[in-house]
Amino acid sequence: MRDKSILEKLKAFHEFDGAIIHRYPAREGLLKFITAGNVIVKWYYRGDIAVQVGDNDDIVCGMRELSDVISEVIQ
Repeated sequence: MRDKSILEKLKAFHEFDGAIIHRYPAREGLLKFITAGNVIVKWYYRGDIAVQVGDNDDIVCGMRELSDVISEVIQ
């Protein structure tokens, strides 16, 4: 359910429309991420969501702040 909520928030931005979710097994669990240009949004089953722009550090946010963070980094 969380994956669906995150993807619905991302689909509101045309940059993420049609983007494919990727999965990568990691020690902490299954890492899921989606890329659009140089923006990467990644998350685990639980916990915060990380938004990375290019080679910069992650911006960590919760579900409620995700749309605001994406708006800021896409501009």
